Amino acid sequence: MQGDVVTTIVAYRSGSGGREALRLGALWARSASSKLLVVSAFAADDEGVPTIDIHYRDILREQLSEAMADAKSRAPEGVDVEFRIQDGHSIPSALTQLGEQESADLIVVGNSAHGMLGRVSLGSVANHLVHSSPVPIALAPRGFRTSRNDRVTRVVAAFGGQASKSGLVLAAAGICAQTGAELQLAAFVVQPRSATPESMQALTRDIHDKAQEVLTVVKALPNAPKVADTIVRTGESWTDAVEGLEWETGDVLVVGSSDMSTGRRVFLGSNGMRIVRASPVPVIVVPRAAVDTLAERAAEG
Repeated sequence: MQGDVVTTIVAYRSGSGGREALRLGALWARSASSKLLVVSAFAADDEGVPTIDIHYRDILREQLSEAMADAKSRAPEGVDVEFRIQDGHSIPSALTQLGEQESADLIVVGNSAHGMLGRVSLGSVANHLVHSSPVPIALAPRGFRTSRNDRVTRVVAAFGGQASKSGLVLAAAGICAQTGAELQLAAFVVQPRSATPESMQALTRDIHDKAQEVLTVVKALPNAPKVADTIVRTGESWTDAVEGLEWETGDVLVVGSSDMSTGRRVFLGSNGMRIVRASPVPVIVVPRAAVDTLAERAAEG
């Protein structure tokens, strides 16, 4: 419902990945007027650690307390922030369970410490989340930085060219309604070696026609966002195609489950994963379970 304050969960750990997640969480909170819940999670049922090893668990809790102290020292200004240590069967399950309990709009995760600078690289927790979470996952590129004045200004929805599967676009419209951002559909295409200029032109026309069908529905929504022209970017690889878009500060890329049609959790297909890893801007991965909730934001008068 409009006017309600929603919660955005930031998965925090000591190190650059945690700092990047906190920066992205702050950007989102300022844009969407949400409350930040900064969480250090741990696996209370770690099978590799005997239950009786109380000393280990004490050390772990001490480390988590230090991580929380570090997070508090970096608390963003102008944002309502709460800090919490959360346990669960595993770190991903602790985060997803908390996300459902808090009706969170996002779980924000940082990058792998070994990823390419300026690109999204998934560590083990993030990789598990994008394949299992019923709550949307936001991923920060390695080295992500932002300023207090930055806001989300453009939501780029990765469009697969099928008007019948418009859930992701409607979800992206809901994200725009929450943040006040502009919506743009982008189709990323790996050009086949057998392709001719004529066949690529025909494909581009077809994508634009299908996009127009979906955008006609979006533009009729009571809380419809401003819509930019649909773009098609081709390349010899997914990286080439994604890099062909002129990305700017304030952009986020939205991708969805492999077909947005079955299951309530995220299942990111191989092409979707390649697009995520090629992105130089934050990525929001939308599971089927969240599509209706996000679309309702754009449908509210």
